[in-house]
Amino acid sequence: MTTSTTVRPLVLPPARWAVWAAWAAPLGVLPSAVWRTTVGIGDGHTLAETVYMLVLSFLTVGLAFLTVGLVQSWGQTFPRWIPRAAGRPVPARAVTWIAQVGGVLLVLITMYGVLNNVFGFVAKGPTLIGPEKEYEQPEVWVNYLYLPAAAWGFLVLAVARDYARRMTGRVTGPPADPLRSNAANKG
Repeated sequence: MTTSTTVRPLVLPPARWAVWAAWAAPLGVLPSAVWRTTVGIGDGHTLAETVYMLVLSFLTVGLAFLTVGLVQSWGQTFPRWIPRAAGRPVPARAVTWIAQVGGVLLVLITMYGVLNNVFGFVAKGPTLIGPEKEYEQPEVWVNYLYLPAAAWGFLVLAVARDYARRMTGRVTGPPADPLRSNAANKG
């Protein structure tokens, strides 16, 4: 009787700050997603507008949650339900590249939003779905719900750097946790 076991390469543990940053990404987009969902369900929107807001809310939270995969074991190996790749290590370079490109895009989108808000490059955005209707402008406090989401891109870039450091095994700076490294050297 033979059993197939996948040998996972030794991976350095994530830095404590990277774990906190990874969890901060989905928590940062959650307030705006909850507000968008509640507004999408009410306020006389068409079915298409409601679906659009719901999908956008779930998509942003889901994509932000992928940041957590950079510090968890489920982000290092393919799940069992993927044919031919089940249990194999995820290619670290591809994950790092995708995370960095996504982080840069998020930072650029955030910068555009901030600069457009300050300087007013575009007075009104395009109407993407449905006939053009006049909706009430959201209250000023709604901006505070989007404020934590502004850090999303920066968090992804920072966690992706730690992920790359751990997957390559190269330590470019001080150890992530001095207590762990001292304990490893003693034992």
